Amino acid sequence: MSKTQSTATQLSESQLVILAAAAQRDDGSLLPIPQSLTAKGAALTKVMETLCKRKLIEERRTINGAPEWRRDEERHPLGLFITTSGLLALGVDNTEKEKPAQAAASMSRQRKTAAAKPPAKARRASPANSKGRAAPSQSKQDRVIRMLRRQSGVTVEDIIAKTGWQPHSVRGFFSGLVKKKLKLPLTSEVGKDGVRRYHIAPIASSKA
Repeated sequence: MSKTQSTATQLSESQLVILAAAAQRDDGSLLPIPQSLTAKGAALTKVMETLCKRKLIEERRTINGAPEWRRDEERHPLGLFITTSGLLALGVDNTEKEKPAQAAASMSRQRKTAAAKPPAKARRASPANSKGRAAPSQSKQDRVIRMLRRQSGVTVEDIIAKTGWQPHSVRGFFSGLVKKKLKLPLTSEVGKDGVRRYHIAPIASSKA
């Protein structure tokens, strides 16, 4: 068993959900926390501390009103972000060159959004205040799951076009959420056109 496989098997359900959601975001932010997460309050804080100690996530200063986890001694806002080790724990490779470009693109989108929208009320940094912002991420997950249930299957490019995710985010979604968390029978097949398509096979219902 490789080191990456060993790390993945040691992840708890809460840790898998948190890392899989972060892998889907261009900037790798863990916030907002997925609504499906059962850990709350002190339990959630302990999960985050464990992930930090294992270097699967890290604290970094946030900009442009990005979701905050806490403030440092100088009152600078700090967010939580998945690391390269965290991505590898989900089976996501080739991230070293992609992450800087993703972060820059995310910062650019944040600046455009801030300029186009009126300023919102200041939010306090807490997991509870982040709950309401998790809905868009969750709806993307549902959308991709529906696409994967198509009998004709779906390509990685189709998912990218529909969600705006990066290729490594799609792979992290397959490995971390679809297979490990939801335990869905995800299969892939290369068609006559040479294109690989992914499909969630229907689960036969057993009759009493």
